[in-house]
Amino acid sequence: MSEKPTTGRRLRLETPEHVRLDYELADAGSRLAALLIDMAIIAGGLILLMMADALLRRGGMSLGESLAASVLVLGFFVLQWGYFLLFELLRDGQTPGKRALGLRVLHSSGQPVSVRGSVIRNVLRIVDFQPAVTGVLGGGVIMLTGRSQRLGDLAADTIVVRDGSTGEVAWPDASPAPAAGRPLLSAEQFELLSNYRRRRAGLSPDAMRSVASAVLQAIRPAVEGHSLLGTVSTDEFLVRLHDEEEPRRAAAGGAWGLQAAALVREQRQEWARFGELLRESRRGGLGRLPERELRDFGRLYRGMTADLARARTYGAPASVLRSLERWAGTGHNLLYRVTGESIVSVRRWMTSGFPKAVRTYHRPILLAVLLLFGPMGISYGLVRSNPVLARYMTSPAMLERAESTPAGDIDAEYVDIPGTLMPLASTSLITNNVQVALLAFAGGVLAGSLTVLLLVFNGVHLGTVLGLYANEGLLGVILAFVFPHGFMELTAICLAGGAGLWLGSAVLAPGRRTRRAALQARGRDALSLLAGVVGLLVIAGIVEGFYSPSGLPAAAKFSFGGATAVLLAVYFAAGGRRKAGRP
Repeated sequence: MSEKPTTGRRLRLETPEHVRLDYELADAGSRLAALLIDMAIIAGGLILLMMADALLRRGGMSLGESLAASVLVLGFFVLQWGYFLLFELLRDGQTPGKRALGLRVLHSSGQPVSVRGSVIRNVLRIVDFQPAVTGVLGGGVIMLTGRSQRLGDLAADTIVVRDGSTGEVAWPDASPAPAAGRPLLSAEQFELLSNYRRRRAGLSPDAMRSVASAVLQAIRPAVEGHSLLGTVSTDEFLVRLHDEEEPRRAAAGGAWGLQAAALVREQRQEWARFGELLRESRRGGLGRLPERELRDFGRLYRGMTADLARARTYGAPASVLRSLERWAGTGHNLLYRVTGESIVSVRRWMTSGFPKAVRTYHRPILLAVLLLFGPMGISYGLVRSNPVLARYMTSPAMLERAESTPAGDIDAEYVDIPGTLMPLASTSLITNNVQVALLAFAGGVLAGSLTVLLLVFNGVHLGTVLGLYANEGLLGVILAFVFPHGFMELTAICLAGGAGLWLGSAVLAPGRRTRRAALQARGRDALSLLAGVVGLLVIAGIVEGFYSPSGLPAAAKFSFGGATAVLLAVYFAAGGRRKAGRP
């Protein structure tokens, strides 16, 4: 689908069938209203999860209760990070809030939102919510960009459009228009009135009165003296005025005559059948339609696009054109929806694509390594030379743990996690570390500043803790705990940091591309790294929750950690390289 020039708040696109589709861009107000509905749902879910978690933690936890609490921790994570992603992918670009406001997420090309696009826009949502959870940054960017896009939309190349339902349509009388007199309104005034008529059902009573009053004020000079003015409510007057004005404008255009009337009479049953198929297929995709209905869908979609072009030529009423455009657009999105990756593709990415991506973007990754381990070495040296600094640079709990650990025994436990709590500990570690990685990636959209801050902060924290334990003669104890999972975890954080820095480079050094184009291209590149990071952190969290705190000897833990380091090095160095003699 190719893009045409945007006029006003509308985006004009052309389908592969060479039919024009017009989308009305959602404004900041409607997007905020949809967001508030979604946030209310999320808040309600979080409150329920917190109540259930409090019940589980009232006393000592059994293994079953620990597993249940692990599910709750995952629920917290999914609500905070996966709510928008899952709904957009499963509901064709609509969350409950967007559905209530008649909004939908699409790519700016008109294609349905893809998995990659939805992941990028929703991971970057955490930045758009800043400062804190106000959303001021995202809202400000929406108002400043020509297509009402927040930072996440810019990076994912997505837009949010108004999208009416595919329900029944009250078709206008399809008889040739009588001589109804000259139109009262100008084209701009009638467009304003039509927009109100289309959107009024989604407005609250107070909002409807306010908007209706503003519309009437704008068109009042043209309708002074109208017999209904002042005798009915403003909303009723505008609705009835629209019903009167539409045939006047059609008749004045000289085209809503035999041709347009015949088109509606001949095709309305076909259009109604296409609407039925749309409602059925939107519940589960085209793949769930029987073969006969699937063939009908393709035939009716081609006919719908042709009818839309003819209806425009014949000058059909705006209500007819809006319905045809909406149905053609919905059919296009279903027909050209990007399908999920196959198991073979995922396996190929794991064995080849991920290590190749690490080698390709080794420069930002190496910079992330320096930003993490450089501050770690500096803070370690400062704490070693001045032990008092540890009291200001780490938490009281960490100080107490270090001071209570017996010195001289490398097999002493760094942390004691009962076996029944290990599933909960592992799940908590995984979700926490994945959130850190997502923040490191998302922070790159702010010219890499937040990514740099996170890497430096974590480096200083690690160096301080290591220095504290070294001062207590316990360096071997903490290293024995860290070694089994540390190589995977720290590698993942550096990769996430590298992905964020690569994303940030689009702002600082876009090259020959525009910053928008560079942000979209590098966002797609960096996402490949981020997917691998999540996999590494899941494995690292399992090891950190079950193996690292176990009572095994320190030698076994060091050996395990050394083996993971070697495997990671081999995987990233050799994975995806072609073997000699093979194409």
